[in-house]
Amino acid sequence: MGVTFCSIRRLEKIGCFPRPGLRILDIGSSNLYQASEENILEFVQKYSREKPGEHRALIQRLAAGSAYDTVHGGKNEAFLGEMLELAGFDYKSIDIAGGYKTTVIDLNYQAAPPSFMQTFDLVINFGTTEHLLNQFNAFKFIHDCTKPGGHIVHSVPCVGYTNHGYLTFTPRCLFDLAGYNDYEIVNFAYDGAHHVSDLRDPVRDYTTYFPALASAGGLREEVAKVPDICLFIVLKKKHDRPFLGALEKTTSVGSIPGTVTERYEIDTVSRNQPNTLIQQRAGTGRIQRILRKILGSKN
Repeated sequence: MGVTFCSIRRLEKIGCFPRPGLRILDIGSSNLYQASEENILEFVQKYSREKPGEHRALIQRLAAGSAYDTVHGGKNEAFLGEMLELAGFDYKSIDIAGGYKTTVIDLNYQAAPPSFMQTFDLVINFGTTEHLLNQFNAFKFIHDCTKPGGHIVHSVPCVGYTNHGYLTFTPRCLFDLAGYNDYEIVNFAYDGAHHVSDLRDPVRDYTTYFPALASAGGLREEVAKVPDICLFIVLKKKHDRPFLGALEKTTSVGSIPGTVTERYEIDTVSRNQPNTLIQQRAGTGRIQRILRKILGSKN
Protein backbone atom coordinates (compact mmCIF):
# COMPACT_ATOMS: atom_id res chain seq x y z
CA MET A 1 0.00 0.00 0.00
CA GLY A 2 1.21 3.47 -0.76
CA VAL A 3 -0.04 7.05 -0.95
CA THR A 4 1.59 9.62 -3.20
CA PHE A 5 1.98 13.19 -2.04
CA CYS A 6 -0.27 14.20 -4.95
CA SER A 7 -3.02 12.14 -3.32
CA ILE A 8 -2.51 14.02 -0.06
CA ARG A 9 -2.90 17.31 -1.94
CA ARG A 10 -6.05 15.97 -3.52
CA LEU A 11 -7.54 15.07 -0.13
CA GLU A 12 -6.70 18.54 1.13
CA LYS A 13 -8.58 20.18 -1.73
CA ILE A 14 -11.61 17.97 -1.14
CA GLY A 15 -11.68 18.97 2.54
CA CYS A 16 -10.51 15.80 4.26
CA PHE A 17 -8.05 17.72 6.46
CA PRO A 18 -10.33 20.48 7.80
CA ARG A 19 -8.30 21.11 10.95
CA PRO A 20 -5.09 20.12 12.75
CA GLY A 21 -5.16 17.17 15.11
CA LEU A 22 -7.55 14.91 13.19
CA ARG A 23 -7.66 11.23 14.11
CA ILE A 24 -6.71 9.19 11.03
CA LEU A 25 -6.93 5.42 10.48
CA ASP A 26 -4.95 3.88 7.64
CA ILE A 27 -6.37 0.56 6.37
CA GLY A 28 -3.01 -1.03 5.68
CA SER A 29 0.22 0.60 6.82
CA SER A 30 0.88 2.87 3.83
CA ASN A 31 4.20 4.01 2.50
CA LEU A 32 4.61 7.64 1.45
CA TYR A 33 5.54 8.05 -2.23
CA GLN A 34 6.96 10.88 -4.33
CA ALA A 35 7.24 13.62 -1.70
CA SER A 36 9.98 16.25 -1.88
CA GLU A 37 11.48 18.02 1.13
CA GLU A 38 9.61 21.16 0.08
CA ASN A 39 6.31 19.23 -0.13
CA ILE A 40 6.68 17.77 3.34
CA LEU A 41 7.91 21.01 4.90
CA GLU A 42 4.98 22.98 3.49
CA PHE A 43 2.47 20.34 4.64
CA VAL A 44 3.88 20.23 8.17
CA GLN A 45 3.98 24.01 8.46
CA LYS A 46 0.32 24.22 7.50
CA TYR A 47 -0.93 22.00 10.32
CA SER A 48 1.69 21.75 13.06
CA ARG A 49 2.34 24.21 15.87
CA GLU A 50 5.93 23.04 16.11
CA LYS A 51 8.72 24.50 14.02
CA PRO A 52 9.37 22.10 11.13
CA GLY A 53 12.99 23.24 10.99
CA GLU A 54 13.60 21.28 14.17
CA HIS A 55 12.75 18.11 12.26
CA ARG A 56 14.88 18.78 9.19
CA ALA A 57 16.70 15.44 9.39
CA LEU A 58 13.44 13.51 9.56
CA ILE A 59 11.94 15.47 6.67
CA GLN A 60 15.04 14.76 4.56
CA ARG A 61 14.82 11.05 5.39
CA LEU A 62 11.14 10.89 4.47
CA ALA A 63 11.71 12.68 1.16
CA ALA A 64 14.58 10.34 0.25
CA GLY A 65 12.63 7.25 1.32
CA SER A 66 9.54 8.23 -0.67
CA ALA A 67 11.38 8.14 -4.00
CA TYR A 68 9.46 5.14 -5.26
CA ASP A 69 7.08 4.38 -8.09
CA THR A 70 5.74 1.16 -9.57
CA VAL A 71 7.75 1.52 -12.79
CA HIS A 72 11.15 2.85 -11.75
CA GLY A 73 11.32 1.44 -8.24
CA GLY A 74 13.09 3.33 -5.48
CA LYS A 75 13.77 3.06 -1.77
CA ASN A 76 10.21 2.69 -0.47
CA GLU A 77 11.43 3.62 3.04
CA ALA A 78 9.00 6.33 4.20
CA PHE A 79 5.69 5.81 5.97
CA LEU A 80 2.68 8.05 5.46
CA GLY A 81 2.06 8.02 9.20
CA GLU A 82 5.43 9.59 9.91
CA MET A 83 4.56 12.68 7.88
CA LEU A 84 1.03 12.90 9.27
CA GLU A 85 2.26 12.69 12.85
CA LEU A 86 4.92 15.30 12.16
CA ALA A 87 2.07 17.56 11.05
CA GLY A 88 0.24 16.96 14.34
CA PHE A 89 -2.35 14.39 13.26
CA ASP A 90 -3.24 11.40 15.44
CA TYR A 91 -2.37 8.46 13.19
CA LYS A 92 -3.00 4.73 13.52
CA SER A 93 -2.96 1.88 11.04
CA ILE A 94 -4.10 -1.72 10.86
CA ASP A 95 -2.47 -4.51 8.88
CA ILE A 96 -1.79 -8.25 8.99
CA ALA A 97 1.89 -7.51 9.62
CA GLY A 98 3.70 -5.04 11.82
CA GLY A 99 4.20 -1.54 10.44
CA TYR A 100 4.31 2.07 11.54
CA LYS A 101 1.84 2.63 14.45
CA THR A 102 0.11 -0.58 13.37
CA THR A 103 -2.36 -2.81 15.20
CA VAL A 104 -2.26 -6.31 13.71
CA ILE A 105 -5.79 -7.17 12.56
CA ASP A 106 -7.08 -9.64 9.97
CA LEU A 107 -9.95 -7.90 8.17
CA ASN A 108 -11.26 -11.21 6.88
CA TYR A 109 -12.32 -12.17 10.42
CA GLN A 110 -11.84 -9.52 13.08
CA ALA A 111 -14.18 -6.74 14.17
CA ALA A 112 -13.11 -3.23 15.12
CA PRO A 113 -11.63 -3.09 18.64
CA PRO A 114 -13.79 -1.21 21.16
CA SER A 115 -11.21 1.59 21.32
CA PHE A 116 -11.57 2.14 17.55
CA MET A 117 -15.36 2.37 17.44
CA GLN A 118 -16.52 5.69 15.90
CA THR A 119 -13.15 7.19 16.78
CA PHE A 120 -11.65 8.41 13.50
CA ASP A 121 -12.28 11.58 11.52
CA LEU A 122 -10.69 10.11 8.39
CA VAL A 123 -10.33 6.45 7.35
CA ILE A 124 -8.28 5.77 4.22
CA ASN A 125 -8.12 2.61 2.12
CA PHE A 126 -5.45 3.07 -0.54
CA GLY A 127 -5.16 -0.40 -2.00
CA THR A 128 -5.94 -2.84 0.82
CA THR A 129 -9.45 -4.24 0.43
CA GLU A 130 -8.72 -5.81 -2.97
CA HIS A 131 -6.45 -8.25 -1.10
CA LEU A 132 -9.33 -9.60 1.04
CA LEU A 133 -11.99 -12.25 0.50
CA ASN A 134 -14.36 -11.02 3.20
CA GLN A 135 -15.49 -7.71 1.78
CA PHE A 136 -18.49 -7.37 4.10
CA ASN A 137 -16.32 -7.54 7.20
CA ALA A 138 -13.77 -5.11 5.76
CA PHE A 139 -16.32 -2.43 4.86
CA LYS A 140 -18.16 -2.92 8.15
CA PHE A 141 -14.88 -2.43 10.02
CA ILE A 142 -14.26 0.82 8.16
CA HIS A 143 -17.82 2.02 8.83
CA ASP A 144 -17.62 1.18 12.53
CA CYS A 145 -14.33 3.03 12.98
CA THR A 146 -15.51 6.25 11.32
CA LYS A 147 -17.13 9.03 13.35
CA PRO A 148 -20.46 10.42 12.13
CA GLY A 149 -19.39 13.39 10.02
CA GLY A 150 -16.07 11.72 9.23
CA HIS A 151 -14.70 10.87 5.79
CA ILE A 152 -13.95 7.48 4.22
CA VAL A 153 -11.59 7.31 1.25
CA HIS A 154 -11.26 4.32 -1.09
CA SER A 155 -8.70 4.11 -3.86
CA VAL A 156 -9.08 0.61 -5.28
CA PRO A 157 -8.58 -1.26 -8.59
CA CYS A 158 -11.44 -1.12 -11.08
CA VAL A 159 -10.06 -2.41 -14.41
CA GLY A 160 -6.89 -4.35 -15.09
CA TYR A 161 -4.58 -5.23 -12.18
CA THR A 162 -5.03 -8.83 -13.35
CA ASN A 163 -2.15 -10.18 -11.23
CA HIS A 164 -2.69 -7.91 -8.22
CA GLY A 165 -4.68 -8.99 -5.19
CA TYR A 166 -7.98 -10.84 -5.45
CA LEU A 167 -10.58 -8.37 -6.65
CA THR A 168 -11.41 -5.34 -8.73
CA PHE A 169 -14.37 -3.09 -7.88
CA THR A 170 -17.21 -1.79 -10.01
CA PRO A 171 -18.58 1.72 -9.47
CA ARG A 172 -21.92 0.06 -8.67
CA CYS A 173 -20.35 -1.61 -5.63
CA LEU A 174 -19.15 1.67 -4.10
CA PHE A 175 -22.30 3.60 -5.09
CA ASP A 176 -24.60 0.96 -3.57
CA LEU A 177 -22.47 0.87 -0.44
CA ALA A 178 -22.99 4.63 -0.17
CA GLY A 179 -26.71 4.39 -0.90
CA TYR A 180 -27.56 1.66 1.59
CA ASN A 181 -25.61 3.39 4.36
CA ASP A 182 -26.74 6.91 3.41
CA TYR A 183 -23.18 8.16 2.96
CA GLU A 184 -22.71 11.40 1.10
CA ILE A 185 -20.55 10.98 -2.01
CA VAL A 186 -18.13 13.90 -1.73
CA ASN A 187 -15.90 13.08 -4.70
CA PHE A 188 -15.48 10.40 -7.36
CA ALA A 189 -12.97 9.86 -10.16
CA TYR A 190 -11.26 7.25 -12.32
CA ASP A 191 -7.48 7.21 -12.02
CA GLY A 192 -4.79 5.55 -14.03
CA ALA A 193 -4.52 3.98 -17.48
CA HIS A 194 -0.81 4.79 -17.26
CA HIS A 195 0.13 1.10 -17.15
CA VAL A 196 -1.27 -2.15 -18.52
CA SER A 197 -1.69 -5.67 -17.16
CA ASP A 198 -1.52 -8.93 -19.09
CA LEU A 199 -4.43 -11.32 -18.54
CA ARG A 200 -2.07 -14.23 -19.17
CA ASP A 201 0.34 -13.42 -16.32
CA PRO A 202 -1.57 -15.07 -13.44
CA VAL A 203 -2.15 -18.16 -15.59
CA ARG A 204 1.59 -18.43 -16.22
CA ASP A 205 2.40 -17.89 -12.56
CA TYR A 206 0.13 -20.68 -11.35
CA THR A 207 0.78 -23.29 -14.07
CA THR A 208 3.53 -24.85 -11.96
CA TYR A 209 1.01 -25.57 -9.22
CA PHE A 210 -1.98 -26.39 -11.44
CA PRO A 211 -0.76 -28.14 -14.64
CA ALA A 212 -4.21 -27.96 -16.27
CA LEU A 213 -3.62 -24.23 -16.71
CA ALA A 214 -0.99 -24.99 -19.35
CA SER A 215 -3.78 -25.78 -21.80
CA ALA A 216 -5.84 -22.71 -20.97
CA GLY A 217 -7.30 -20.96 -23.98
CA GLY A 218 -5.04 -18.30 -25.45
CA LEU A 219 -5.72 -14.65 -26.09
CA ARG A 220 -4.46 -12.49 -28.90
CA GLU A 221 -1.75 -10.07 -27.80
CA GLU A 222 -3.92 -6.99 -28.34
CA VAL A 223 -6.78 -8.51 -26.30
CA ALA A 224 -4.65 -9.79 -23.42
CA LYS A 225 -3.35 -6.33 -22.47
CA VAL A 226 -5.72 -4.40 -20.18
CA PRO A 227 -5.24 -0.85 -18.85
CA ASP A 228 -4.88 -0.48 -15.08
CA ILE A 229 -7.56 1.90 -13.77
CA CYS A 230 -8.53 2.68 -10.16
CA LEU A 231 -11.67 4.05 -8.58
CA PHE A 232 -11.20 6.97 -6.21
CA ILE A 233 -14.13 7.86 -3.99
CA VAL A 234 -14.57 10.03 -0.90
CA LEU A 235 -17.58 9.31 1.29
CA LYS A 236 -18.97 11.14 4.31
CA LYS A 237 -20.61 9.10 7.06
CA LYS A 238 -23.70 11.03 8.11
CA HIS A 239 -25.25 8.88 10.84
CA ASP A 240 -24.49 6.87 13.97
CA ARG A 241 -26.13 3.62 12.96
CA PRO A 242 -25.19 -0.01 12.17
CA PHE A 243 -23.56 -0.98 8.89
CA LEU A 244 -25.94 -2.39 6.28
CA GLY A 245 -23.76 -3.68 3.48
CA ALA A 246 -25.45 -3.70 0.06
CA LEU A 247 -27.67 -6.12 -1.85
CA GLU A 248 -27.08 -6.45 -5.62
CA LYS A 249 -30.49 -7.25 -7.18
CA THR A 250 -30.16 -6.32 -10.86
CA THR A 251 -29.88 -9.92 -12.10
CA SER A 252 -32.50 -11.46 -9.78
CA VAL A 253 -35.20 -13.22 -11.81
CA GLY A 254 -37.87 -13.83 -9.18
CA SER A 255 -39.09 -11.85 -6.19
CA ILE A 256 -36.73 -11.59 -3.24
CA PRO A 257 -38.19 -12.77 0.11
CA GLY A 258 -38.44 -10.30 2.93
CA THR A 259 -36.26 -12.59 5.04
CA VAL A 260 -33.41 -11.60 2.72
CA THR A 261 -34.14 -7.92 2.16
CA GLU A 262 -34.81 -7.13 5.83
CA ARG A 263 -31.12 -7.61 6.55
CA TYR A 264 -30.50 -4.47 4.48
CA GLU A 265 -33.15 -2.29 6.15
CA ILE A 266 -32.00 0.07 8.85
CA ASP A 267 -35.10 -0.37 11.07
CA THR A 268 -34.61 -4.14 11.23
CA VAL A 269 -30.87 -3.96 11.79
CA SER A 270 -31.23 -1.29 14.48
CA ARG A 271 -33.94 -3.29 16.23
CA ASN A 272 -31.81 -6.45 16.26
CA GLN A 273 -28.64 -4.61 17.35
CA PRO A 274 -29.90 -1.73 19.50
CA ASN A 275 -26.94 -1.59 21.85
CA THR A 276 -24.07 -3.06 19.83
CA LEU A 277 -21.91 0.06 19.68
CA ILE A 278 -22.45 0.88 23.35
CA GLN A 279 -21.51 -2.63 24.40
CA GLN A 280 -18.37 -2.69 22.27
CA ARG A 281 -17.24 0.61 23.75
CA ALA A 282 -17.78 -0.79 27.25
CA GLY A 283 -15.13 -3.46 26.80
CA THR A 284 -15.13 -6.73 28.73
CA GLY A 285 -15.49 -7.86 32.30
CA ARG A 286 -17.57 -6.37 35.10
CA ILE A 287 -18.57 -3.15 33.28
CA GLN A 288 -19.90 -5.08 30.32
CA ARG A 289 -21.90 -7.48 32.53
CA ILE A 290 -23.48 -4.57 34.37
CA LEU A 291 -24.33 -2.85 31.09
CA ARG A 292 -25.94 -6.00 29.73
CA LYS A 293 -28.12 -6.26 32.83
CA ILE A 294 -29.22 -2.62 32.54
CA LEU A 295 -29.97 -2.92 28.82
CA GLY A 296 -31.64 -6.30 29.10
CA SER A 297 -29.40 -7.75 26.38
CA LYS A 298 -29.63 -11.46 25.61
CA ASN A 299 -26.14 -11.56 24.05
